[in-house]
Amino acid sequence: MKRLPTAVSPLLLSLVLDCLVLLALGSRLPLLFSSPQADHPRQKLHSVLSQAVLTPPLRSPEGTLRFSPNGKYLLLQDASGVAILSTAPLGLVFHIPSGNIYPAQFSAESDSVTVVSRGLSFSTWKLPAGLKVAGGDLHLHDECTDGQLSPGAKYFACVTPDFSFSLAEISTQKIVFEDSVNAFGHLPSLHSRSAALASRVSFFSLDMESSFAKPFGLVRTSTPRASPGHVLASSSIYFSADAKLLLVNSARGAFGLDIPDRKKFDVSDRFKKVGPLGAALQSSDRAVILENEKEKEKKSFIISLKNGKAIANPQFVADRICAASNPRYTILYNLGSGGPSAGAFDLNETHPLVVPPNASMDIFDDLMAIYNNGGFVALYRLGERQLLSSVRLPFGALPALSSAALSPAVEQLAISVGGEGAIFQLSNGQRSGTFPKFTAANFLDHQEAILLQTYSHHDAPGVLHVDAKGETSHAWDVPKGVALYSNGPVLLEYSLKPGSSTSPWDFEIPEAQVPFRLRALDPPSGKELWKREFVGNAPTPFADPQGERLVLGWKAKSFEAKEVAAGNPAVKLIYKNAKLTDQDSFFEALDARTGKSLGGILVQVGNHPISFDSAFSFEETMVLIKDSVRISLYSLADGQLKARLVGVNPSVSAESKLLALDLGSGRLGIYDSDSGTKLEEQIFPDDIAYTHFSADGKRLFVLTEHQAAVILDVSRVREDHAQSPDAEGKN
Repeated sequence: MKRLPTAVSPLLLSLVLDCLVLLALGSRLPLLFSSPQADHPRQKLHSVLSQAVLTPPLRSPEGTLRFSPNGKYLLLQDASGVAILSTAPLGLVFHIPSGNIYPAQFSAESDSVTVVSRGLSFSTWKLPAGLKVAGGDLHLHDECTDGQLSPGAKYFACVTPDFSFSLAEISTQKIVFEDSVNAFGHLPSLHSRSAALASRVSFFSLDMESSFAKPFGLVRTSTPRASPGHVLASSSIYFSADAKLLLVNSARGAFGLDIPDRKKFDVSDRFKKVGPLGAALQSSDRAVILENEKEKEKKSFIISLKNGKAIANPQFVADRICAASNPRYTILYNLGSGGPSAGAFDLNETHPLVVPPNASMDIFDDLMAIYNNGGFVALYRLGERQLLSSVRLPFGALPALSSAALSPAVEQLAISVGGEGAIFQLSNGQRSGTFPKFTAANFLDHQEAILLQTYSHHDAPGVLHVDAKGETSHAWDVPKGVALYSNGPVLLEYSLKPGSSTSPWDFEIPEAQVPFRLRALDPPSGKELWKREFVGNAPTPFADPQGERLVLGWKAKSFEAKEVAAGNPAVKLIYKNAKLTDQDSFFEALDARTGKSLGGILVQVGNHPISFDSAFSFEETMVLIKDSVRISLYSLADGQLKARLVGVNPSVSAESKLLALDLGSGRLGIYDSDSGTKLEEQIFPDDIAYTHFSADGKRLFVLTEHQAAVILDVSRVREDHAQSPDAEGKN
């Protein structure tokens, strides 16, 4: 694409950028139910230094396995999509490659499967042909913080950020029932305006797992919205197997609904003690529940839905439960640091079943299906040890990485996804170590690494040291009540200020960060490098796992933003001449190791720093991302906009001043990070999952969604671009 004329009008420029964004979004939206290789241009790679496939590939053990109502099919859903299998014989029928969907459901007749995306579009696919026979959009009033398809896929239930509930009928795409789940929504006895405003305050977390720069922290809001992170197996909406009854158990209230009569009814206080996925409706009048008595301690009961009284105490232990296709059994899930494991409990004879090790399972009549961490689905008869049949599923596309790190010399790769992580040798692609899921990785050299283990229901986060042989040892303890985030050479410790959840805020401000403390810790030792406390106008922090800096997004009118701007003559002048509004932002760059401020920029677009998807900084550049694909490069020297680009997940090298950008459909663009000039484009036969430059900036590592690891020589991209006869046309 040729460079736009410098005299183009702002309106025309805006229209052109909007068109580019829509085109880019079209290439990045989940292509529900298309082939993983659909619409990919022919491979066009050059300057390849090495190429290997990660072996064995990393699979996410987090998934759910369910029989169809007639037992002829199985549905396995994980973060990469939905696999439909036949049971006789056992084999893969077709695959729906999308992780951005709610739990899928079979039709009551077992002749189709329906999915609903997070964007509330739905599609129905005929079995066994795998042909799309229906689709459309559910016209709900807002996005869903919690959503579930009913068994039989007739209805979709949704709880919105403001705790409104809607039940939509899939066939008509219409809302058939709606009400509020907010038990505290109407307070007529309150005479104090501030108390009334306080009653409507809610919180959402900016946290999401990513191997690229991202915001984090807790935000107080008077206009509720969903947190960006989604967990497949986390819901407090429960349907009966016949889809005639549902129970909703939100943080603000609980109720039941007789679906055919559209009649709402109260549920017992006992049910309100149940956490997400802590209930399974055994029938329309009884439920199996896990009550949270104490932290890390749950008691199990079978209760009557009519009066809440305990009918039985099966005495099993689990972190979450769900009903098996055979209602005699309850599936029990435990979520330890080693990843999820599943078992089953016989409610009639009140004892656990002996089952092979697995990550997910279901029971239909006397047929048991299991899915294990190796990607195998197997069938057994209850009470028999002999394997009936098994099949290993082909590897699907990687979901978004929880964490990724590259050794400085591009010798080793550490990646984590779902419930598992691994380190690979890039010379041959071989796995050298397997670990429970981690959310941060730091290579100390080409031999050793530090891994931050994630939280689990039973274990606090821990920091592990991995030696040259792949053996682990405990490095240091993580303080309680804090969250840790990867930020290049440091780990950022985030904790709320004491009393911040009850602070007397200015409720006229619709959204604001909760006051917090930030500490930078040395990954090998946990030693504090620096700390800061933020009260009042607390900023939005952005962590960058690949970079050397932390970015703080301030409201531009705040005293703190003006104080930082005053230290830079160019930005100070911009501040002086600007007409500031309440929506303007100031982004400050800090050295991650020292906490020293390195300058900042004033941005008069967007709606506060919270509205930006990402922000990171290097050398004299600040990079801001909005709408997932709008990338803006600003100069820290004078605060001016240097370039606008369209793509996702940029990686940069401060040493070579190069920027790598995923352009969609396997296309990778290499740009000059100062001017935004496009220097070259490489085309991969697969979508791109991760990119990272070597420490010297001369090599670029690319990991594709099907785990091909490619190292490119980018040391001569400027020379090659200058010598190209159509260099101007590439800009």
